[in-house]
Amino acid sequence: MNLEDFPEQIKKDIEDQSLELLEHIKDNIIVIGGWAVRALTSNKHSRYTLDIDGVTSPKNMREIESKLAALGLKGRKHEWGIQFYQKYNPHVKITEEMEEKLEKVELRIEISEPIIKESETHHYFEFSLTEFEEREIPYHMTKKKVKVKVPTSENMAAVKLGLPVDYKNNFDSQVLLEICDVEKVIETIKANDDWREMVIRRIPKLIGRLNDKNRIDYLLAINSHMDIKHHIKTMQYIEKSLQKK
Repeated sequence: MNLEDFPEQIKKDIEDQSLELLEHIKDNIIVIGGWAVRALTSNKHSRYTLDIDGVTSPKNMREIESKLAALGLKGRKHEWGIQFYQKYNPHVKITEEMEEKLEKVELRIEISEPIIKESETHHYFEFSLTEFEEREIPYHMTKKKVKVKVPTSENMAAVKLGLPVDYKNNFDSQVLLEICDVEKVIETIKANDDWREMVIRRIPKLIGRLNDKNRIDYLLAINSHMDIKHHIKTMQYIEKSLQKK
């Protein structure tokens, strides 16, 4: 069961608790992933997100560990960085059936250095720790907002197009491309190592999923009133531009 299958109030509760954790480290990280897309695209980003993803310099990691440990989070070290986690404790009413399904749900924060590596190749994408935008993310059940530092929409679109193909990365790249300067996205892809090769490899799969009416990728796009044909043309244009020598 993925997050999109949970009842609405539980999804909102998970996100609000996630934002409460983010409040404590927002000055130490550049937020990437789904939360960055939410910050950049506001209510256009209609999917829910479970994890906080962020990048930082190695010197900030100890302070982050200290802050999150004080909140009761545990840490798992990975070759790419550290994943902090704690069990999700619902603040809303749930049924017995849902209690069992939520037993294994964790609130997670995944933090790494600013180079995002593709697991099976040498390809990488590097975020800047000095060039960022400040945006606000609203809570669902209160009027509070958290101010975060995020990459530009062009940087986020560039990285999302080259990540492993799933409905989250597909949807995120679509909403980002709606607000991006596409030429800047192409320049950013070319400027990051050979991330270009990753994007060329992924785009046909992204398009295939958008064309499949049985996939959540298609349903999310339709429910968000997106022009799928337009998005496919945009991705095809990016692909052809990157293929030129």
